[in-house]
Amino acid sequence: MSGWTLTLRQDCPLRLDLRELTPAALTGRSAAEVERWHLWHGNESLALGEVFAVSPHDGEELVFEGDLSRADRIGWQLAAGVIRVEGPAGDYLGAGMSGGEILSHGAAGRLAGCEMSGGRLEIVGNTGDFAAASLPGSMDGMRGGLLIVRGHAGARFGDRMRRGTALVFGDVGDFAASRMVAGTIAVAGRLGAHPAYGMRRGSLVCAGPAPAVPAAFVQSHADIAVFWQLIARDLARHGGALAELPRRLPQRHLGDLAAGGKGELMVLNPD
Repeated sequence: MSGWTLTLRQDCPLRLDLRELTPAALTGRSAAEVERWHLWHGNESLALGEVFAVSPHDGEELVFEGDLSRADRIGWQLAAGVIRVEGPAGDYLGAGMSGGEILSHGAAGRLAGCEMSGGRLEIVGNTGDFAAASLPGSMDGMRGGLLIVRGHAGARFGDRMRRGTALVFGDVGDFAASRMVAGTIAVAGRLGAHPAYGMRRGSLVCAGPAPAVPAAFVQSHADIAVFWQLIARDLARHGGALAELPRRLPQRHLGDLAAGGKGELMVLNPD
């Protein structure tokens, strides 16, 4: 299968909806067919060739180039294939994806990786609010897969998350892991206010500066050495500040007691 490179011709005054542009959708099509593909620009339908310069390349990647900060839903419900974004991306990057891989070399907007159930989404930059969370009006957030944010993340990271692994190598905004149901979140930087608010189950690993432990959490003195090595080694393979986790021992705090108290806040002791 030939890959495609779509290079943005000029900045768009309105939002672009790219939900239908996936590697599978473009398989077997000619350049002329790809250029005639219709996109929504606000409430106007445009031919893809009016917005992007289209060029085929060897390989199987679908590559987007340019300032795509106004382009939403890149990789929407992706099931297979590889998407690479060379530049900033808009909202809903990788939302609902169940397989495949997305690598974004730039910042992403809000709701990145929301309700993803599989695959790998890596953002080499910052991301906005509600990453790995639920869509507005939905009860379930991230349900599987791997989300990696190499920069900072906004507020409500992992809100309602119920499965999967989400990593942030920078700082995270307020209410990280709020209403979390299950899964693992690891943060190498600073946590904002009210972490793990309303957490029911799941693990929030604080590998950076120790946050103020919420009043609804209580410290556990159980021996977690064996369990910790399992989770620490899995996180350490992603490198950076997480590579040191296996040689450090955390304090384990259980909560949120107001929501059942079965979650855990793992705070790393200073070296």
